[in-house]
Amino acid sequence: MEHEDMAQDLKAIKRPNLALIVTGAMFGGVAFGALAVANAQEIPIGADANQSTELVFYSNNLGQVSQTRRSKLSAGGSTLALEDVSPHLLLDSLFIAGEGLRVREQRLDQQVLSPQRLLEASLGKTVTLIRSNPKTGEDRELKADVLAVREGVVLRVEDKIETGVSGRLVYDEIPEGLRAGPTLLAVVDSAKEGNKDLKLTYLTGGLDWRVTYVADLDPNGEKLSLKAMATLTNQTGVEFVDADVRLVAGNVKRVQAAPAPRIAMMGAESDMMHAKAAMPQRQSVADRDVYRLPGKINIGGVETKQVTLLENDAVEIEKRYRFQQLIQPYPGADETGRQQADIVLKTENTESKGLGQPLPGGTIRVYQQVKDANSSIFMGEEHMRAVPKGEEVELVIGTANQVTGRGKQLSYENISRNSYQLTQEITLRNSGNKAVSVDVIGNMPRNWKILHESLKHEKKSANKVIWTLNIPAEGKVSFDYKLRVSNE
Repeated sequence: MEHEDMAQDLKAIKRPNLALIVTGAMFGGVAFGALAVANAQEIPIGADANQSTELVFYSNNLGQVSQTRRSKLSAGGSTLALEDVSPHLLLDSLFIAGEGLRVREQRLDQQVLSPQRLLEASLGKTVTLIRSNPKTGEDRELKADVLAVREGVVLRVEDKIETGVSGRLVYDEIPEGLRAGPTLLAVVDSAKEGNKDLKLTYLTGGLDWRVTYVADLDPNGEKLSLKAMATLTNQTGVEFVDADVRLVAGNVKRVQAAPAPRIAMMGAESDMMHAKAAMPQRQSVADRDVYRLPGKINIGGVETKQVTLLENDAVEIEKRYRFQQLIQPYPGADETGRQQADIVLKTENTESKGLGQPLPGGTIRVYQQVKDANSSIFMGEEHMRAVPKGEEVELVIGTANQVTGRGKQLSYENISRNSYQLTQEITLRNSGNKAVSVDVIGNMPRNWKILHESLKHEKKSANKVIWTLNIPAEGKVSFDYKLRVSNE
């Protein structure tokens, strides 16, 4: 609270022709009672002058801030002090526009008032040290010369040198040039006097977003409800109020990454918004999917907030099982141990399947409802890449205890120095109470040829084949194949 009180008091520093007198204000063990007069030529324009705010969140710690601020300008040259801007803004991305306005110079002033900067500005000067009597509580004022501050405070007090100073330091004035927060200074020329709407736009680090999905499978594993939550993160230290928010999916090419924000995520809050009435509207802009959030959004200077991005209650799904390591078409692969099948969920991003809109990439967590129980259990999670409309969705969420397989090499023969042939048998078991569909994937070496097989394979690419089997409940199925590899 002391920090906030001081920041509020400091707003007066930048108001022209105003004096600030603060008595006994505390900040991290430092007090000051001061007189400071701001540069009368500066025109302070803070967040209270905002007419509108728009935030565009990109991934990888990048955002765009667009604000319209209204201020009265005089004709001719003046210096605008635009307060409440992100300290991580990219100065060369900034542009300021206004009717009849020309910008001659702009810079970001980050000389922010802090206990350390007060000490640094007082180096070689005399300050007041206040110590309290622990028994009586009475304060005693001492004069102290500041000798060093860089590697710890060193003071001369009553002709003695002290370090690790106890007590409160009081300053007679606030050093010139220190501000309550980062301030954008712009030297401008205005064609005429009057109120102007200034359009301020810049890129900044410290703004980020990501998507997380929650999927809830029905007990039969045939349909699921899908909810996507967008997590917005603001680490700029600047609060944005009543902002229009857009989220841009995908990566934008950048020459240099934004500076990493230095503000810790202490006290970050999560604001869960579950209302289904107003959903984000998606539009395609310059080959990218852009989601506009409904209504106005408030997000604190150090806050994480979640908003619902999309909801689909009845997505058709197909659960399959997959083995990718059973097929061993190489010399020396005698027998594979018992393996558990991967659990695979498949669907298509189409309206007929209950979807039909681009899905941003993100982590998806899958639950499954328990029969005759009002609860679900966690099945697993997967990172889903961005899925365009019409594309196939495939999720591998874990392994199945009840669907297992083994591979055994029945024969092996060298045909020549660089050629061989072998026979392998694959045995699959299903100990569950429902029939399952299983894909066995084989990645073949170069120059391969199947001479015989008890089950027909499907060739997916030059060296990839799939055998598909249906295994009855509590059943077992086997197949074998004979392979020749010739590298002559």
